[in-house]
Amino acid sequence: MRIATRADNPFERLAMAAGQVPTPLFDTYVAFFTARAVMAGTSLGIFAALADRPDDATGLASRLDLDPPGVEVLVTALHALGYLEPADGGRYAVTSTTRKWLLDEETSVAAFATVFDYDMWDHIGRMEDGIRNGQPIGLHERPPDDPYWERYMRGLFELSRLGSDIAARLIGARNPRSALDLAGGHGEYSMALCRRHDGLTATIVDLDGAARIGRRIVEEQGMADRVGFRVGDMFETDLGAGHDIAMANSITHHFDEERNVAMLRRAREALRPGGPMAVLDLERAAPGRRGTQIGTLTGLLFYVTSHARTYSGGELEGFVEADGFERVRSRRHPRLPGSVLVLGRAPKD
Repeated sequence: MRIATRADNPFERLAMAAGQVPTPLFDTYVAFFTARAVMAGTSLGIFAALADRPDDATGLASRLDLDPPGVEVLVTALHALGYLEPADGGRYAVTSTTRKWLLDEETSVAAFATVFDYDMWDHIGRMEDGIRNGQPIGLHERPPDDPYWERYMRGLFELSRLGSDIAARLIGARNPRSALDLAGGHGEYSMALCRRHDGLTATIVDLDGAARIGRRIVEEQGMADRVGFRVGDMFETDLGAGHDIAMANSITHHFDEERNVAMLRRAREALRPGGPMAVLDLERAAPGRRGTQIGTLTGLLFYVTSHARTYSGGELEGFVEADGFERVRSRRHPRLPGSVLVLGRAPKD
């Protein structure tokens, strides 16, 4: 999936074909106003209010105690972006896309795309300083009661729901009874495994701030009897032994090669002989190849926050092989766009 400048009419299509469109203007000025308009539509309650009942800008401003001229320019922009559509009497209503992805409890990504993104906006605003001095902002050093953890874990939970069942299927375990989930704080990957395998229980090892929110999410999903938490640093905490499956999802991008190898070594030691190790993450393109936007741009974010980056499938395979896992291979799926799942088996000897 790629965000790109698109023509609105035949004349613009011709201009694009002739190389006469200043695409950097749209990649910068237009892109960041697009992002903030959608974020404002959620944080100010515009989408929720219009989903409840269509309204014009004046009525909406009155309902939400907002400035009417400000609401008018915002809903006009959201209409142009395709998040609102006209209703009768000069009113606006939400589109089906908005309802599905920002309002529906089962499919919404609003907690990440329009709530946690305010934190991301702040982080990426320090990109130039981070590249100059190499000093990371840090994501996981905050105290456990920092409200940041709620935004962070809720957002990741929503994102993970988009592909967690696919990831669980690709792991391909047979009748597992025990799973180890490294840094799986929000719990969705463990819950997906449990939904797929009757009788499976999972243990998530994560920091206190993540585990506090993860427990709530797991309880809300009715799976607290099958998904438990062990609070601590996964590089130091006892991970148990004899697990049938081990996972490290969306975490390698926070560490350098040495730390990733050390993490996977600890996972291998906690696995039963022959047990699968699964590493799922956004994928950086191999050298010389054009990468996906999601894989390369999030690599910038992870550098700023953690002084790390995304890795190619080949690099991730190398981490897994370095720890002695066997039958290492990469798997990709259309419903995991920009991501790669690397699988290996703990040695049987």
